[in-house]
Amino acid sequence: MKIAVEGCMHGDLDNVYRTLQHIEKVQNIKIDLLLCCGDFQAVRNEKDLESLSVPPKYRAMNSFWKYYSGEEIAPYPTIFIGGNHEASNYLWELYYGGWAAPNIYFLGFAGVVKFGNIRIGGLSGIYKSRDYRSGHYERPPYNENTIKSVYHVREYDVHKLMQVEEPIHIFLSHDWPLGITDCGDWKQLVRYKPHFETEVRERTLGSKAAAQLLEKLKPPYWFSAHLHCKFAARVQHGQDGPVTNFLALDKCLPGKKFLQVLDVDSEPGPYEIQYDEEWLEITRRYNPVFPLTIRSANFGGVHIDKQDCRQWVRSKLQARGARPFEFSQTAPSYNPSNSVSYASLPGYTRNPQTESLLQFLELPYLLDDTSESSEVFKGPFPSSDRDDSEEIPIDDVDELEELAEEAGDASCASAHLTLNFYSTSCPSAELMVRGTVRSASNIDPTVPGKLLRLLFHDCFVEGCDASVLLQGNGTERSDPANQSLAGFSVIDTAKRLLEILCPRTVSCADIVALAARDAVEITGGPLVHIPTGRRDGKVSSASNVRPNIVDTSFTMNEMIKLFSSKGLSLHDLVTLSGAHTIGAAHCSAFSDRFQQDSKGKFRLIDTSLDNGYAEKLMKQCPAGANPSTTVKNDPGTSFVFDNQYYRNLLAHRGLFQSDSVLFTDSRSSQQVENFAEDQVNFFESWVQSFLKLTSTHVKTGDEGEIRTFCATANT
Repeated sequence: MKIAVEGCMHGDLDNVYRTLQHIEKVQNIKIDLLLCCGDFQAVRNEKDLESLSVPPKYRAMNSFWKYYSGEEIAPYPTIFIGGNHEASNYLWELYYGGWAAPNIYFLGFAGVVKFGNIRIGGLSGIYKSRDYRSGHYERPPYNENTIKSVYHVREYDVHKLMQVEEPIHIFLSHDWPLGITDCGDWKQLVRYKPHFETEVRERTLGSKAAAQLLEKLKPPYWFSAHLHCKFAARVQHGQDGPVTNFLALDKCLPGKKFLQVLDVDSEPGPYEIQYDEEWLEITRRYNPVFPLTIRSANFGGVHIDKQDCRQWVRSKLQARGARPFEFSQTAPSYNPSNSVSYASLPGYTRNPQTESLLQFLELPYLLDDTSESSEVFKGPFPSSDRDDSEEIPIDDVDELEELAEEAGDASCASAHLTLNFYSTSCPSAELMVRGTVRSASNIDPTVPGKLLRLLFHDCFVEGCDASVLLQGNGTERSDPANQSLAGFSVIDTAKRLLEILCPRTVSCADIVALAARDAVEITGGPLVHIPTGRRDGKVSSASNVRPNIVDTSFTMNEMIKLFSSKGLSLHDLVTLSGAHTIGAAHCSAFSDRFQQDSKGKFRLIDTSLDNGYAEKLMKQCPAGANPSTTVKNDPGTSFVFDNQYYRNLLAHRGLFQSDSVLFTDSRSSQQVENFAEDQVNFFESWVQSFLKLTSTHVKTGDEGEIRTFCATANT
């Protein structure tokens, strides 16, 4: 079966389902199941927002309510676990698991279900040592402390999962198992998330409880989210033991790696979500010691015989069937056209699904039991008993990313661009551009270099306004210096798709910037969250090209002067020259480094160039070579965005004169050495310089236009 896995949902079901449908169409496949690794945000109405532990400005209805109300139906069976940003009041109703909406199943605070013959287990919440051994004492309405502690993982739920003996095929946890970074490329991880480095090195990043379960269950697949990045690892259990393939995914936003589709061996369909016999047996045996106060569970109180209980559950399932009890609404759904008062709603409602399951298992309903929940726990904890480390970056990734976005806003404030500019008018815009770039690059690996060069030639002339795309006599595109530009078809393809989805909304200028951003990221470079809102220029003149672009024979002073006129520093110059780590150049671009002798052969006249490298270039580009012949900018890793370009400069193997001078000039040589030694340093600088480049002399607001076709101005 084909299973899609999504990281943090954050209530954005519409976009996730739309993306999956797009994948199905493009790849001609059928997806059987969607798994979500937490922060699902099953918010039914405005009242539920009061139980959502997020800053007030992030409290939004999003789109789950449509599926809860029946206005929309989930196109795929969906299974999710809880994270640390949830409507905890609603999930508490479904503590044992159940339908949060038709075709959308919550695994519970801990749970195992079957989908076909595939067993899927999960643990909701995040690990905090201070609450781990506590019972489930929190009850809605939550106060400022319990709204956070309610989603902290409890020993009771982990202990139940530790009783599972039969194979689990897939396991979900919101936070990562402790130590998982040892089994993957952690250096690549801290390159994108440098604030994780201390925790990674000290082995404090992740959940001890999840690590314990990983060691016990050893599932073939383990999926997580929480830290808002993609990270893969392979865990070998013992020398000849089984292997767990771990994958963490990001949240659903344009440009983020939030979705993965994989093939899992299974019996032929059709498939449906069903109760798991072993898990119901464990639930029935351990429910008598369910801790409903702050005191931990007394596992010595479990007296039901395991085999007898298993046989009892089996006979019950054979008589009734294993399909979960039917979905039932327990609160009114949000109505965007009609404001509803929720003052008369009870603070807690029994969910008929949970009641039916407990009756089926002949267990008492305990979730609204407050007889032993002392009112002490409804008030704030004394400061001496609480640990305020909840707000450290690892536990609140959203807050950290908000600061990063604010920094991004500040860097482009003068340009009046904003992050997620199309979030309302065309939410899938960045995803569509990224998909187009990736598809084109899979067919032709030279595409990323072409798109990156196209951006430079656009932004340096009239500013980042897509003026380089306009066709016609006397336009920038017609100038001989731009005759070798390529990548136009990729931009046009993305524009056609967006005009179908969101007519006259997304500018060609933004597509060019986003495409270049994605070109870097898919070739191994850093992901840059660039602001959008650019408008397309109406002016494109060939006469403006030569005075505004770097010639490969430029001296350092000439380059500094040109970059300075664009608001870019010497540091930006050295950093952005790193774009030459991918792409190719025609022989004519560096022919000035050689001279043709009387026999019609080239000889080296530029002594700054390594002799061995020069010999290779002369073989690739002999005198009289076809004008269309190209040479890779970085022969070693030509399709990978890395710091090899700077290492080449240290070895005197820069392709252009304008490359070599970066190392031979004392004003920039130290930065070249730093980047050659430290790729993370280069990537961090790239992010900042790329933001500045893509904000160069942009048109916003009432300036310019939104073209219908990128090659022609609107009439």
